[in-house]
Amino acid sequence: MIVKCENCHSRFHLDAGLIKENGSKVRCSKCRHIFKIYPPRPAPAPPAPPKPQAGKPGRIDTAKGKYISFKTKLIGFAAIIISFIAVIVIPVELVYRPIEKLYTLIGNTENLVGGVQAAFDPEELSRMNQFAMDTIQGAESIFIHEDKNKDYYFLSLNMLLLEGKILPEEELPKNEAGAVEIEGFEEDFDYEKLHEIQFYWKLRFTNNPGIEAVFRKYKKLLMKAQENAATAGFDIFSAIYVMLDTGREEGFFKDHILFLLDGYHWSEAPCYAGEPYDITSANRFWRRLAFDGKEGYDTSPVSDSENFFLPRFTKDEWGTWFTVWLTQKDLSGLYNMFSIDFNADIVKKLLWKIFMMVGGIIIILTVMVAGIAKVLSGFVTRPITELTKGAAEVAHGNYDYEVPILKEDEFGELTKQFNLMTKGQKERLNLMETLEKFLSKELAEMAARQGIVLGGQKADCTVMFTDFAGFSTITQKMTAGEAVDVLNAYFGTLVPILKKYGGFPDKYIGDAIVALFGMPVAVENHAERAVMAAIEMQKKMREINAERRRKNEPFFEMRIGLNSGEVLVGAIGCNDKLEYTSIGETTNLANRMEAACPIAHIKITEGTYMKVRKIFFKGVAIAVTPDFVTVKGYTDPIATYSIYVDNLIIKKDMETKDIKKFYVYETSDAISIKNRPEDVPEVKFVSVAKFLDDKA
Repeated sequence: MIVKCENCHSRFHLDAGLIKENGSKVRCSKCRHIFKIYPPRPAPAPPAPPKPQAGKPGRIDTAKGKYISFKTKLIGFAAIIISFIAVIVIPVELVYRPIEKLYTLIGNTENLVGGVQAAFDPEELSRMNQFAMDTIQGAESIFIHEDKNKDYYFLSLNMLLLEGKILPEEELPKNEAGAVEIEGFEEDFDYEKLHEIQFYWKLRFTNNPGIEAVFRKYKKLLMKAQENAATAGFDIFSAIYVMLDTGREEGFFKDHILFLLDGYHWSEAPCYAGEPYDITSANRFWRRLAFDGKEGYDTSPVSDSENFFLPRFTKDEWGTWFTVWLTQKDLSGLYNMFSIDFNADIVKKLLWKIFMMVGGIIIILTVMVAGIAKVLSGFVTRPITELTKGAAEVAHGNYDYEVPILKEDEFGELTKQFNLMTKGQKERLNLMETLEKFLSKELAEMAARQGIVLGGQKADCTVMFTDFAGFSTITQKMTAGEAVDVLNAYFGTLVPILKKYGGFPDKYIGDAIVALFGMPVAVENHAERAVMAAIEMQKKMREINAERRRKNEPFFEMRIGLNSGEVLVGAIGCNDKLEYTSIGETTNLANRMEAACPIAHIKITEGTYMKVRKIFFKGVAIAVTPDFVTVKGYTDPIATYSIYVDNLIIKKDMETKDIKKFYVYETSDAISIKNRPEDVPEVKFVSVAKFLDDKA
């Protein structure tokens, strides 16, 4: 069986027969953590097949019993559900229609209100707005909204606009008892007050020449628009208003807006210019465009979460309304809302009726479907339960678990495929564990998906050579065991960095590491990965050596050489021993770069430099002009570039007796470490290298 370490999550094989029934303690071979494991649970024996019955239509005799395809079961269930579709379609249709009608009304109303607004002259509208503002501010020293006779003000204004005068008392509408009966006047009507108050408006008109004609013009326009709307089919249409707002919550307008004009006849309780309208939290949305300084169409909320997601209807003393309006800014900076109300009681009642009907049907259907599903679920839940158990076993690392096949149907076939998948997963896991010993997890997964070509092939990649400077000299003064321990300590830290950046540790040659970037798994940015790995390895060497100095232990400084180009890679050797490696001029030159490298730094060829020259590497200094180095096997000098990870110049003291003083350290002011792309103005970088964080 496969066992997973609780600490480092490494996986390894263990013979299940060696594990005691009550559990055994094991030690992880990688991190040495001790934990307890238990033997895998045995797969339950499949139940005995039912006794065969006489063949029935839709059934097939098999070795596992009567075969009833899941498709047949599903069709049977669907047939039951289909019988209820008619019951569902009707209420759904009834729900859709009222909402559709509401949106249709909104669209038609926006067209109507837009036409009304377009008929207003901006200068005349601004004059009307100022007239209303004067009214609320106490024109002629009269504050109408505080006057107990304010109803006579709106009646007298609208009668003057429509009739041109105050009608004689005998021409006013009367009830059967002969008393004057006008909407809004519940108490005894006082004709003398009406006749007296008309002079307030006449004085206002006199002081503002021409304003009476303006109000009369647009009063008749609104009444005509209201009449045309009713004729056009607005069966629940109520009224057209023009409201006035400052767009600011201050002073009187903190919780009020003003009526400017409406489309009512004088006998239907119309408003007067400057009549306040109370604003509360329930209707504050009327002002949102004005508050934002915007113009445009708006409506009452179509879906209100506080009203069971029904449309929000505004209630006042005149009824329940849904409102559509157009907010426009006038020439003086005030805001007019051209508003149309329509009676929402009909829509609201219809919506509630349908919602209650649908709710009842849903409850009935839920109970019926639950009962049917309970009966039919017996046919499918058991194999699903067994598959779930199998999935749980696999999740716990028991890839040897096999799910029993209960019946030869679709679920039986699914069970077979699950068992095959588990075996394939076990094989893939074994492959992944093997690959992760040589590659990073990222490249191991790529190799598992794409495969690895072990035969010889040419490839573009980057070759890395590392070497400890003066290793032979220092180890002469150490025992063999001490030398091996020191090497293993360094390699144990450096190789994971190689793998982290996608490097493949090709081989160890004494104290040297040979690594490939870009093979055996191809990656496009192999040069960038190799440079980042080299930089991080040298910085890690600084940390390791500082710790070893603190402990008074021997330490080494390392050189790294890189070269990019075409190499021949593949499994090279004989049947007794094969080794995946690279050969060719690119590999040889990488070796020469290591030999020519400044101690504790990095040397790259022009082939590598050309691939990374537009990438900024933080925390290092890279020469922008090459050094020409004469190397063995080449007639002409080779262009090289040094990468300094700090400003240290390290030399070897071959005469010292103390190996801890073998390296001589000096600082160089000529080396300037760059931490920002702007620090290298002569190079136009296109990207910044992103170093990987082990802690991420």
